[in-house]
Amino acid sequence: MSIPFNRLRELVFQANSNDLWPMLRSDHWIRQKAAGSINPAQVETVLIQLSEHWPETAQPLAEIVEQFPLGEAALLHLLAVSSICAARLTHDPDILLWLCQPQICAAPRGYAEMLGYLQRSAGNSIADQGFSALRLWKGREMTRIAVRELANVASLEETTGELSQVAEICIRNVFEHWNAELRQQYGSPKAEFAILALGKLGGGELNHSSD
Repeated sequence: MSIPFNRLRELVFQANSNDLWPMLRSDHWIRQKAAGSINPAQVETVLIQLSEHWPETAQPLAEIVEQFPLGEAALLHLLAVSSICAARLTHDPDILLWLCQPQICAAPRGYAEMLGYLQRSAGNSIADQGFSALRLWKGREMTRIAVRELANVASLEETTGELSQVAEICIRNVFEHWNAELRQQYGSPKAEFAILALGKLGGGELNHSSD
């Protein structure tokens, strides 16, 4: 049985419309959110990339943005001003799902809490694959600290203090791994190794642009 050309064209158009409508509708809310930011092009690009890689079982991205614990404006401002944080989120959308938990970004995190989270998430594999677990942990904490600062819920002292804690945990874990590894291979050195933290506030004044 043959199908008239006009009917065939109608069926093809309908199929394309069914495929395109959710995409167009998704792009619409993204454009709306991006338009109110200080960097619409970057925010739109990031949200589109996030939507393309968003976990199917997760809460819809639009709801995550609108219900972000520190406010939608703070999250969109982060995407607008920090290409590094934006890249982290698009590379690993689970970071945004982690951040949307109120207990994660609603309050500062002390040294013990940061270290405890690293140890629970990485276990004994912190040094595996070039310290990939440590890098992932660092990226999460740095993004959390940044969005709290932009939301004006963290003071300058708190921000620099938490950044310094992240740096100390990273340095300590890398040192402890290689110290044990090299001692096992070559024995204990005659002179011990020391790491000095120099600067204001006892070395606790690191910022986002510190070396």
